[in-house]
Amino acid sequence: MRRFPEADTSDHNNQFVYPMTEAIPLLARQPIFDGNMQVVAYELLCRNSDLKFIASTDGDAASSQVLLNAFTELSIEQVVGDHKAFVNFTRTLLSSPPPFNRQKLVIEVLEGQRVDAAMLHSLKQLREQGYTIALDDFELDENTQSLVAYADIIKLDVLSLPADKIRDHINYLKPFGVTLIAEKVETYEMFEQCKALGFDLFQGYFLAKPRVITGRKISENKQSVLQLLSALHDMDVPIEKVERMIARDTLLSFKLLRLINSAAFGLSRDVESLRQAIMLLGFNKLRNWVNLLALSNLSGKPHELSVAALTRARMCELIASKMSQRNRVDSYFTVGLLSTLDAFLDCPLEELLSNLSLSEVLNKAMLTHAGPEGMVLKAVQAYEQGRWQDIDWHQLESLGLTPDVIAGAYVESLHWVAETMNTLGLGPTAKK
Repeated sequence: MRRFPEADTSDHNNQFVYPMTEAIPLLARQPIFDGNMQVVAYELLCRNSDLKFIASTDGDAASSQVLLNAFTELSIEQVVGDHKAFVNFTRTLLSSPPPFNRQKLVIEVLEGQRVDAAMLHSLKQLREQGYTIALDDFELDENTQSLVAYADIIKLDVLSLPADKIRDHINYLKPFGVTLIAEKVETYEMFEQCKALGFDLFQGYFLAKPRVITGRKISENKQSVLQLLSALHDMDVPIEKVERMIARDTLLSFKLLRLINSAAFGLSRDVESLRQAIMLLGFNKLRNWVNLLALSNLSGKPHELSVAALTRARMCELIASKMSQRNRVDSYFTVGLLSTLDAFLDCPLEELLSNLSLSEVLNKAMLTHAGPEGMVLKAVQAYEQGRWQDIDWHQLESLGLTPDVIAGAYVESLHWVAETMNTLGLGPTAKK
């Protein structure tokens, strides 16, 4: 099995080099949360990286090939860690499933497929073999009713189903003892409503959006973080002022020193003071790392938001390293990380950026996707949501960024972020 290379964390600006000996699929993951916003699984979204192949090939055959590539060319643990992977299965895959780890896999039966005796027989066999079965975008009717007996998990699209129909589905399905997932949860308000309705798990982009409450001031905790970020991005700020601001936050200071003294930086001697850390890191690297550490310290924000922010930042940086932007990768990392600022601070991004001393280039990159940084950010945001059709592949390929390169950057980012979060003590169970 071909493995991805170990991440070189000695410097988060290292040039991304991935030996593309074979094409790998376009792969994105979408987290599935419990009611406490802890990740319990990921749904894997896959497409063949040959975009022409997708358009011209039978759906069942394409899905089979993509999944085989995804799980034989990649390490599933590298993509989802300790969590389970939800994977879409067509009729072909249901009747002849690839030999994936049954403990890691949730078979997600795609909606809209013909339900007949052959499909039900396949599901019965899969259940007997110990697989977990989920029904995707389920809507109860005469055709789908027979599927319920074979399901462990049922997903309801809360955007497309009217409220009364959602309640009817829940009332019908709960007695079967299935786990109910609300998918396409777009806002915190929808998340709370779905919890109240009785859903067990939740999937959607609500985590990446701010919970803006009109008339409420930014909390003291968030205000202090914003003040620190503002100082960090002021080109004229004295180093002594930054040092004092970091020193006021004991946990931030501790995590920064632990980072500097970790194997990731490979220093020959221990660093014992913030001044040493600042001098060794340099201001650009210090700025990005303190950005991350300060945001991750915010109370009430789930671990996965830090994972998503750092993954986006790293992927922007890796793509920049493949372009003629190697001397500016710090700015791409900054754009990726701070583009999530609204979700961390629950305030519109434009308002937050007006309080930071960022260059006009970086502000426009985040707000309007202008310039090279904005172009990369737009592509990365589409990629992470599996909206590959919204990516301007012709523009990327003119810069030497093929689908294979972008896919490799994404998987490398996932691997690097997992190692980095572990080094920083920012795992889902870490105490803050």
